[in-house]
Amino acid sequence: MKIVRIIADETIAFESLSADESIKLTHNALELISKFEQGSEEPTAKELGRACCLLLTVAEDFMNVEYWQTIEELYSGVNHTFYKEEVIAIRDYYLEHLSEQPVSLHKQR
Repeated sequence: MKIVRIIADETIAFESLSADESIKLTHNALELISKFEQGSEEPTAKELGRACCLLLTVAEDFMNVEYWQTIEELYSGVNHTFYKEEVIAIRDYYLEHLSEQPVSLHKQR
């Protein structure tokens, strides 16, 4: 239950980020997962869990139970190489979500 509380707290923190902070952390999360996929970097399970948590929070997807269970497992420190396909699926899901968002042409004056 403690892990779920930590994830909830981080989700709340991610939701309160400024746009610039969110973009920077999202870029870092995508880069971390990409390097993990390529095998050029070996992040910890918690780092991957945090990256996935950020991506789902930014995508505003709180209903995908399977993905959130994967995040919970990663936060608990499991052998994250076992979850490689799931981590990549979460990243791809985020990118798909991003591609479906309309481009804003609104300019503030």
